Amino acid sequence: MSIIKIYNIEKQHEGITIRGYLKDKLQYSRRSIIALKKNCGVRLNGNISHMNMHLKENDVLEVELQDTESENILPEKMELDIVFEDESLIVLNKKADMPVHPTRRHLTGTLANGLAYKWQAEAEARKIRPINRLDKDTSGLVVFAKNAHIQHLLSFNVGKEEFRKEYIAIVHGQMEESEGTIDQPIAREEEWAMRRVVREDGYRSVTHFKTLAVYDDYSIVSLVLETGRTHQIRVHMSYIGHPLLGDILYGGETDLIGRQALHARKITMLHPITKKWHTFEAPVPEDMQKLLDRKS
Repeated sequence: MSIIKIYNIEKQHEGITIRGYLKDKLQYSRRSIIALKKNCGVRLNGNISHMNMHLKENDVLEVELQDTESENILPEKMELDIVFEDESLIVLNKKADMPVHPTRRHLTGTLANGLAYKWQAEAEARKIRPINRLDKDTSGLVVFAKNAHIQHLLSFNVGKEEFRKEYIAIVHGQMEESEGTIDQPIAREEEWAMRRVVREDGYRSVTHFKTLAVYDDYSIVSLVLETGRTHQIRVHMSYIGHPLLGDILYGGETDLIGRQALHARKITMLHPITKKWHTFEAPVPEDMQKLLDRKS
């Protein structure tokens, strides 16, 4: 599948090369520029052009982006909860008990399988390019880029204000602080292990939290990630003595909910193409909402 982008050259960009315009103005990656050159994917005023040609005001630059289907992802018909979609990206609300991407243990039944089926049915050959990932039992918003260029642009913003992720969690015990920041490095417990721990030799990991409500035996917490380490919220909340309800890997109990009580409920992001701000939201799923509605 190919996507054609058209750019009208303004006076301020007169004199720079096509390569410079793609790299500095449009922020195409080096890999994307090489692919465009290899596939003769750039036309200037309707003619196939070399990357070192200089631009003039009112020139029309056409960029043809190629994409192919993801290998080893079997299309699978399923109902997708689409929060937003345009020609650049799609935002889905993932239910719990569903991986984002196939693994050796889960070749089907993943969000990627469903998205592959949707695009196949629409005759769009695309690779599956998740910008953020959620654990299998964490519900909520996942953003997918529709081509390599969008993926490249969004990857710069993850962890910054231009791509802000907000979660809601239900944790054991009564939170004493109304808000705070956990800045503790995270590493694998063992080289082969799934479990992560706070340890000095780990990667810097920063979680900001705000306590929304306190019950007799649990608290409702809003969390914003500054970094995006595997299991970061689960590890940090366990570290401060408040593991997530249902999270048996990090000390949670399953008497009130059968999975970790964590939901990615909001993403605020700057669209990489339109430069408009968007806020996407996903309602809290029923199993967590029952605990939020419970009277203390």
